[in-house]
Amino acid sequence: MSGWEVTRLVLLITHFVGLAAVIGPFIFQLRARTDLSFATMLVGSIVQVVSGGLLIGARRFEGLPVDDLKMAVKLAVALLVLAAVVIGMVRQRRRMGGARPFLLTAGWLAIANVGVAVVWT
Repeated sequence: MSGWEVTRLVLLITHFVGLAAVIGPFIFQLRARTDLSFATMLVGSIVQVVSGGLLIGARRFEGLPVDDLKMAVKLAVALLVLAAVVIGMVRQRRRMGGARPFLLTAGWLAIANVGVAVVWT
């Protein structure tokens, strides 16, 4: 196993941990109406975007195939997740109300991104 393959696999594991950090708090807070926590989701969504980009680079470096359209869709959805988390966090901190729809948007989009990853072949 080459060093680049190990790097790619570590990035893949990191990507999954980021995914868990977004979807886990979403599921945990589905019934919550107030006092939502976005911190873990923020870190997870940033990890998802960064590790996803690095995974594409690692695959290209190893000469492995990359479906550019699929990766563009996944990146767009991941950035929407990040935006929803940031907006929800800001609304919550400023006590503006209405943070819950952003929690739901981020969580369902993250799950949709899993669907894109698994179903799109």
